Amino acid sequence: MTDADQYERIGSALDRFQEAHFWIHNMEQCYHRADQIRWFLNVFLKALDEVPQLVSMSLQNANGFAPWFREQKELLKADPLISTLSKTRDFVVHQNMLLPSSAGSVGITELRGMKLGLQLPIHPLEDSQDALIRTARVMKEHEDILGLITPDEDSLPAVHREWQLDDFDEELVDLCARAWLRMGQTLTEVMRWQGVEPLPLSLDCRHGRGDYRMFMMSREKLMELI
Repeated sequence: MTDADQYERIGSALDRFQEAHFWIHNMEQCYHRADQIRWFLNVFLKALDEVPQLVSMSLQNANGFAPWFREQKELLKADPLISTLSKTRDFVVHQNMLLPSSAGSVGITELRGMKLGLQLPIHPLEDSQDALIRTARVMKEHEDILGLITPDEDSLPAVHREWQLDDFDEELVDLCARAWLRMGQTLTEVMRWQGVEPLPLSLDCRHGRGDYRMFMMSREKLMELI
């Protein structure tokens, strides 16, 4: 059996794994849309949780694989991150919708982080744009202490937001990326068991950036919306 044949044997698991990769990028792109990021988180959890099941189904008839992979699944089960995300997935399926924690600062930016901001509660079902508009209306009615609607060519009104799951201090998308890489370690071991060179499984495409956490809007548009 060629290497290509061996990769094909676990093709469904690799495909689901790359699907989870796709949902990570969608969470970044929709970071400031409350519903969309929750929905993308849900499908990410689903895709990641299904990878070991698909591996088991694909190689269940391979001699010696079942007992070996049972140990690999026990290692995944013992991993606090993978275990908690799996339980979170079960909660979404059987009990209720998932509401990650949401925190943020509303203020102004000069494109190098927040220049001036105020920590404010942002409801998990509220878009960042709506949080910015809500705050700007208060500033307009009282005093614009944040400079949201005060003319300034060097800054933009902005929201710096961060999502988290209650069991972890780590930012949500970084957390999901770490879980994806951990699952990739298991797939790497599976390919080694098959006797083939593991495929490169990385998230270099993210480049360690966190700019997706910043939502910005021109003052002209903000004034139109308030």
